[in-house]
Amino acid sequence: MMKRIIGFCALSALICIVASQAFVLGQDKVERRDKKGGSIFVAGKILEENAAGVKIKPQGLGKEEVIPSNEIIRMTYSDLPAKASLDIGKLAVAETARDYPALLKGYQAIQALPEVKTAGVGARRYIDYRVVTLQAAVAEGDDQLKAAIKALSDFIGAHPDSWEFPHAARNLARLQADTADYAGATKTFEAIEKAPTVPTEFKQEATAALIDIAFQSEKYDDGKTRIDAVNKNPNSPAGLKARVEIYQLGLDGAKGPDLPASVKKIEEAIAKATDPNLKALGYNVLGDVYFAKNNKRDAMWSYLWVDVVYNQDRGEHLKAMTRLIKIFDVDDKDKAALYREKLARSR
Repeated sequence: MMKRIIGFCALSALICIVASQAFVLGQDKVERRDKKGGSIFVAGKILEENAAGVKIKPQGLGKEEVIPSNEIIRMTYSDLPAKASLDIGKLAVAETARDYPALLKGYQAIQALPEVKTAGVGARRYIDYRVVTLQAAVAEGDDQLKAAIKALSDFIGAHPDSWEFPHAARNLARLQADTADYAGATKTFEAIEKAPTVPTEFKQEATAALIDIAFQSEKYDDGKTRIDAVNKNPNSPAGLKARVEIYQLGLDGAKGPDLPASVKKIEEAIAKATDPNLKALGYNVLGDVYFAKNNKRDAMWSYLWVDVVYNQDRGEHLKAMTRLIKIFDVDDKDKAALYREKLARSR
């Protein structure tokens, strides 16, 4: 009798677990950044999606919540077919390990499932988004880079008001800048900057990137115009103004005749900065000034500071590696090849 009671209790517990799992699986789920640098999950029903983010009604008695697109890490759509959901679950190890080739292969297989083609708009769009961003992450060589750029461009053209738009556009602009398509990168970052509903974080990042592209393309007058616009705007945040101050020092150094004086000012700004991301920017700008003056060896050491020490800011780290490739392409082809591989793994 006791065994039957225990068995019945175990069965009841199993039924409860399965029922609760079915309830959770029936919800949309958003993984978002938290203030501590980690992530949290919000489950419920998505009510609205656009470039600003998503509005979700949490399960239970929770109030509607708007999650900005810049805080969204991953999504799970409840109307995704069961096989696709199971296959995504199988990619968890690759996701944790950031094994991008395995993730790309897995998401391409999911994208090709017949049942996915009839899923909801949001679910299909998200699968497409993962494929194009992973394609960009693993791209090597001219042909793959061109294909990745086209795929990202097609995606943002098809979904200009999706929460994925600013993420995909940022990836596209970075690839364009990496391949020296500065006109294309400028156009893409300007689209982010001008999009009315895109969160401020993306816009400010685009503003800083446009100044940086002016440096890379040696359009210093354009850089000065953008710097002046930030300084004159009373709503420019302190963080952006701090970055612009370093860009201004770089602009003066690249155009000015006194290289030692310019180097000293930039080094003082780097020493004063407490934010490692600002230090990374400072070393990259210092490298750009050396490069503009055809002092490639000192430029290399500046970029290496970012690569080896101040690599916390992904954008600045990618930038430093891209610059190092330019230098090593002339002086050391083997190192250039190594950095191309490293850059591909870091995207």
